[in-house]
Order: sequence, then structure tokens, then C-alpha cells
Amino acid sequence: MLREWRGFLLLQGGYFIFSLCAIFLKFASQEPFLSPHFLLLYAASLACVFIFALIWQQVLRKYELMVAYAWRGTLFLWTFLWAVLFFGETVTFNNLVGAGIIFSGILLVVVRSE
Repeated sequence: MLREWRGFLLLQGGYFIFSLCAIFLKFASQEPFLSPHFLLLYAASLACVFIFALIWQQVLRKYELMVAYAWRGTLFLWTFLWAVLFFGETVTFNNLVGAGIIFSGILLVVVRSE
């Protein structure tokens, strides 16, 4: 049981790190092109992608590709969180309905694979 939770936390941790990439790129887009701050934010984004790639290789040892990739839909949930926390955006009812549909799809894939 604990081993299953470790795998799941590794999977979600990877997607969490990957979601940070979008934040760094959004902030980088607000800086002058090739300025030191732009380059720093862009490098942070690339570092997130690199760390995600390393974690993804470990995830694929524990899960089938179809199951691991199905959980990619949780990136939308992380994106909603970052949009509200960092950029002051609002999440609409339609956004929540869409997230519910995506999460339902994830559960269908995961439950059917077990």
C-alpha cells in the first residue's frame, strides 16, 4: 500500500514540477527579450522540464504508459491553482465543469486498467 502511494506521489510530484514550467514562462514573457531576468526565468523553466523528464522515467517503471499519461489531465488542476494564486485570474463554473469531466476521464482510464 505504501509503495503504491509513493508511486502516485512521484507521479503527481512530476506533474507538479512540470506545471511550474508554465509559471516561469509566463513571467519570462513579461520581461524584455534576452534580458538577464528573462534568461533566468527561461532557464528555470527548462530546469523544470529536465527534472520532470527524470521523474517521468521513474514513473514509467511503476505504471503503464497509458495510466501515467492519463494522469496528465491533473495539469489543468495545477494550472487553475497557479492562475488564481499568481495571476489573479478567476476560475469560472465552466472551468470547474471541464475539470470535472477531465478528472472523470482520468478515473475511467485508471479504474479500467486495474
